[in-house]
Amino acid sequence: MNALVTHTILAASPLVVAGIGELIVERSGVINLGIEGMMLMGCVTGFAVATITGNPWLGVIAAIAAGAATAGIFALTTVWAKVDHIVCGMALNLLAVGGSGTAWQLLQTHGYAEMPTESGFSQPLALAWVAMTMAVMVWWMFRVTRAGIIVSSLGEAPTACAAAGIDVRWWRTTAVVIGGACAGAAGAYLSVMRTHSFVPEMTGGSGFLVLALVIFGRWSVPGLIIGCLLFGAVEALQQNLQARGMTSLIPWQLLKAAPYAVALAALAIVAKGRTGPSALGQPWPAEH
Repeated sequence: MNALVTHTILAASPLVVAGIGELIVERSGVINLGIEGMMLMGCVTGFAVATITGNPWLGVIAAIAAGAATAGIFALTTVWAKVDHIVCGMALNLLAVGGSGTAWQLLQTHGYAEMPTESGFSQPLALAWVAMTMAVMVWWMFRVTRAGIIVSSLGEAPTACAAAGIDVRWWRTTAVVIGGACAGAAGAYLSVMRTHSFVPEMTGGSGFLVLALVIFGRWSVPGLIIGCLLFGAVEALQQNLQARGMTSLIPWQLLKAAPYAVALAALAIVAKGRTGPSALGQPWPAEH
């Protein structure tokens, strides 16, 4: 039972970190479909810096910076140039796949394909405390602080915000960059903290799962946490079944797909009704 709880937390923690960032972004009115690419850039950048320098903290910092920089590109094209959020996000994901793959080839060529044991964190559960702290802080921000009210208002009535003297574009840009930094941190968790390694496309669709979990949680912090823990529990269960040799009865591909199937089913059942912030995905100023 303790092992199941531990694996649940390990699986849920990076989703919570990335999800908190995505929640802020979407509450501001932007759909960050490029979160998968931002996580992937965090993975490869964190691994590269931690491996080359031998310092995992520098790896995490570099991953956060890479996620924020990638998010900056996304903000420039969507918030400022008003490119469609979906199209831009998918293009950014493809760019990240190619960029991380190229970086991985260069690392292998120069002999940095493996992270020394001392270059990775030995306590991956530490991210769980960081994730919960972030969740409490963001929940408090949305309920109490002026910044939280502004971010929420940006997603509902950006024109009214502008009339009140709020710079909509700069606030949305800040939200997107923060979301990217969170995605980069989640990526660093996968490569630097948990596996101490990197493989191409190692995020495995985690960014898209985060998007689904934000919707599942109805754009609220408590709902997001519940969704992440649900997915983490099913992921831990399928790992336990594989370790017990259940693949002789159930194909491992079905076990591996089970958490995603459960997440989609839960999303279809629970996420009816509310459609998110009113101005979500809409350019500002609106085209006339």
